[in-house]
Amino acid sequence: MFVSKPDDIKVEEWSTKLPTNHIVVSLIDMNETKSGRKLCTACERENETESACSWCVNCGEALCKSCDRYHRRNKASSNHKLIEIGADVPNDIPLQHADVFCKEHPEKKVKAYCNDHSVICCMTCVMLKHRKCDNVGSIEDAAEEMKQSDEVKEFEDKLKGFKTSLETFVQNRVDNLQNLDGNIKRIKLEVDTLFKELSKHLEELKTNVMLEIAKIEKEVKPEIEDERDEMKSEIAAVDNSVALFQTNMKHAPPAQFIQAMEKLAEQKTFLENYLKDQSTKIKDIEVTFKTNEKVLEIKSIIQEFGKLDIKRSEAAVTIEPTVNNVCMRSLNPILSSEISTGLDVEGIAVLDCGQILLSMKAKNTIQLRDHNCSDVLSKLSVPGSPRGVKMTGDSEGAVAVRGHGLILFKVKNNQIRKVSEIQADVNYDFVYHKDRYYIGCGNKICIYNRNNGNYSMISDISVNNEVGYMALCDESSLCYTDYGGNTVYCVRMDGTPVFTYSSQDLRFTVGVTVDRTWLYLRLWLQLYERSSA
Repeated sequence: MFVSKPDDIKVEEWSTKLPTNHIVVSLIDMNETKSGRKLCTACERENETESACSWCVNCGEALCKSCDRYHRRNKASSNHKLIEIGADVPNDIPLQHADVFCKEHPEKKVKAYCNDHSVICCMTCVMLKHRKCDNVGSIEDAAEEMKQSDEVKEFEDKLKGFKTSLETFVQNRVDNLQNLDGNIKRIKLEVDTLFKELSKHLEELKTNVMLEIAKIEKEVKPEIEDERDEMKSEIAAVDNSVALFQTNMKHAPPAQFIQAMEKLAEQKTFLENYLKDQSTKIKDIEVTFKTNEKVLEIKSIIQEFGKLDIKRSEAAVTIEPTVNNVCMRSLNPILSSEISTGLDVEGIAVLDCGQILLSMKAKNTIQLRDHNCSDVLSKLSVPGSPRGVKMTGDSEGAVAVRGHGLILFKVKNNQIRKVSEIQADVNYDFVYHKDRYYIGCGNKICIYNRNNGNYSMISDISVNNEVGYMALCDESSLCYTDYGGNTVYCVRMDGTPVFTYSSQDLRFTVGVTVDRTWLYLRLWLQLYERSSA
């Protein structure tokens, strides 16, 4: 249901006047408090933030440690029931009781329940909007009947099923964390082992070079040292000859001087020849080291030990389908003859505001009609025969055009406007779920995913028959008919079968839809429903 904002009020101010569902608020607050996410309500009123440690059942407020202490001391609230966060909530704890006001007339309390429209309303609404309704009664009777209904019991079972599924997800996360720890430990060990192996290899190469250096040093240095020592001996001999020459010059008799000069001349000749010989004999020795080019390339080639990659894959968890046992029974037609007569309708979709979309097969158009299906508000021409039509958002929708694809459109201000299209060899219908389109194409269900604003096919599910009309059963499964056959199939999103129902009474199904309890099949002749009994 849509509520129009008055023109003379701001959105922020108007939103504060909307009625509050106190039961839901109490449930949410209690859940947030128990999970530790709730702040102290009293402190928040003073623009302070303190984590709540308890919940007052009577006030319907969360309290921090300080406010809890004063709440217990205050005479007016000393007998209030306080629940510690994290403690199990007893089943007999009453919810906060508060007046519930009408959405259409916020100043009036709700007094009645219209079974025809499944809505609570005030007496003004009863007189103005529900005076023609056949089944308007008390809220108490409606609530009691609802509590005894199979739908509410099924709702409780579904909640328990959700808990089981969430526990499965939690266990999957625990297992994933353990596996992740094992992965990280293995990678660290692998990197450490690789480093040690590389270090060992480099150390061996270094040792080999050092041994070779020591060998060269042992062979070459003695050779140079011997030449050095020999030169030093010759220097000593020259020093001795110089001293002898100087002595003979000063003190030797002539004959002795001449004899000494002859000997010195011989030594001079020897030294000249020795120096000449040594000038060509001795060699400068230098040890060089040429690094292996491959070793030099290690720094440029090997910049990392390896690459780390985070791989994300579908979690190995399975959500049990909400449909277990299936039974079928016939229903009376849901469209009166005055509405259905003369309409070449192939698909129907109802907007939240009550307006109706009809796909007109022979006219190649989609019509937007009022809630009585009498006045045509807008039309959209399509390039072929339109079949299944569905709303995919508050104002967005799509229609399957046989053999052409999906036409995506937007409904605004009582007008239908084409937005884009998906090219596909579509049969009759499609399902939209989590930004993906599941389109019946021949004997396949083709899955299209949004990528950069456009849709492209990412996978498909093969089936043994031509896919007819389709509907989403729940978050994990969809159903489809075999057009012209007599069978309804329910499969998971990956194609795993959930159930199959066949009957000779099912002939030429031209529509299928699901609500919380029933699966409806629109036939040329009559309508069937599936219960979850």
